[in-house]
Amino acid sequence: MALNDITVYQTEDGFVVEFGGEGEDRIAVTLCSTPELTAENAISRAKALLAAAIEPAHGDSARSKDPALLEEELEEGLEDSFPASDPVSVTVSSIPMRDPKAGR
Repeated sequence: MALNDITVYQTEDGFVVEFGGEGEDRIAVTLCSTPELTAENAISRAKALLAAAIEPAHGDSARSKDPALLEEELEEGLEDSFPASDPVSVTVSSIPMRDPKAGR
């Protein structure tokens, strides 16, 4: 969504920052009042909150890692699984449960 306008409203509890998009689409961020919160920095605080909300819940995702670090981890994993003729098993065994309603 491309932002067309940003509006800041002061409320009794702090500020509301509205980001207007194409058409009538809008995103509003409510910021609770703190001593350092002002109308001037409310927009940057709201943008930071939106950016944090969009990030993956776990910051350890492969997309967020440095390519050199990923390569190092791959090499370490390959060394740990040497020799290749005896690979690490990743299968899961389970015994199916009998259906209690079967045979009635």
